[in-house]
Amino acid sequence: MPWSVYTYVIQNMKKPLLLISVFLLTIVSFGQNNELEKNSFFPLNKGISKTLTWYKGKYREVVKDTVTFNTKVYTKVSQIFPPDETINMYYRKSNDTIYFFNEIKKVDVPFFGINPKIGESIGNGTIKKIDAKLKTPKGKLENLLVIEMEYSNGQKDTRFYQKGLGLVAVKNKNRLICYYIPD
Repeated sequence: MPWSVYTYVIQNMKKPLLLISVFLLTIVSFGQNNELEKNSFFPLNKGISKTLTWYKGKYREVVKDTVTFNTKVYTKVSQIFPPDETINMYYRKSNDTIYFFNEIKKVDVPFFGINPKIGESIGNGTIKKIDAKLKTPKGKLENLLVIEMEYSNGQKDTRFYQKGLGLVAVKNKNRLICYYIPD
């Protein structure tokens, strides 16, 4: 084959090869992101939905869609309490921190560390245990991250997070006030 034919093939294959490369890179990146979220104590994948108790009632927590505030993209998480109350929260992941958007003050507040270390503090919480266990009325939860929270009003609670699910239990004064109900 003459040299000009090779040159012609290479010139005309650049665009399709580039498109195929971008397509494959996107698929690999999306798959890695989903895998990272499965291993996250605070996953923000659209569509995650779980039922939790809250004192004597129940609510559904659903990771909805993304919204933009001040040019930053946040994930909307809705807590749906029957019969018709919904609390919306907005989170954004940046580097190794998840930020909560305070709608009143219009600012980001550090909320959760992605790479937890015992003794580390972020936001209102301090990490107390990794790989903990907890017994609930609906079964035993394992491989939990335990965070002690202290709020500006002096209230305290202990929160339990599980990889791939996020918050799965809350204790207040050593009493279980919230726990995950498997579907």
